[in-house]
Amino acid sequence: MRAPSLRPAVLALLAVLLVPSLSACGGEADATGTTARAEAEAAHAEVLADWQAALEAELGTDTFDFAALQQAAAADCVRTDAGDWAVELALSGDLSTSALTRIGLEHACGDVVPAFDEAVATVERAADPLELVCGPDAELSAEAALSADLVCANR
Repeated sequence: MRAPSLRPAVLALLAVLLVPSLSACGGEADATGTTARAEAEAAHAEVLADWQAALEAELGTDTFDFAALQQAAAADCVRTDAGDWAVELALSGDLSTSALTRIGLEHACGDVVPAFDEAVATVERAADPLELVCGPDAELSAEAALSADLVCANR
């Protein structure tokens, strides 16, 4: 299975996460630099506010670890293949958190959402989701195979 490549969305996510840090690096800026920095900070704040509002609506509360969910989304953005997502979801044994994952993907790397949605549909259609991982036709990455070995041996 091919290794995922860095996609523009991952780079965009890094930019969104790094803008506040870079803007704090100071130095003298002319009016244009200050305006551009202020606009970037405002855009970053708006993206984060939208993301938090979507999570609050899904969870029904404003009490959650937003930083942890951002980190999880950053890691999830690397998983760009529907097959990899299907393995991950099948091994999780529970699709109840898929809505939170999808929200993170929508805000961090929207181009991954179609692969994620395809995998969710595949897992939901499967009579036994573990057959996607433990079955004779399962194609797994080396990392997924390690997790699958333990799960499949104890089924």
